[in-house]
Amino acid sequence: MLVTTGSITTAERLTRALYRSAGVPARVIHTPAEIKKGGCSYAVKFNEENESAVRRIIKEYGIKVRKYYRESYSDGRFVYHAVP
Repeated sequence: MLVTTGSITTAERLTRALYRSAGVPARVIHTPAEIKKGGCSYAVKFNEENESAVRRIIKEYGIKVRKYYRESYSDGRFVYHAVP
């Protein structure tokens, strides 16, 4: 699962907060081209099983994120589905 952010600073802050506050491992990646809306964009990738903890930490810390995506693999490529 991915959550997109507007900057690398925000993505790194979220990654640190997730691990410190909930023990959730996550990593910063460049937003995949399929979901990138232009400009500088980074995403934080984490296991889907941690989604509720991630949403809680984002709210708790007041971190601004753009969108959540589920990631699947189909026909030899990754596919992204927006999640409300």
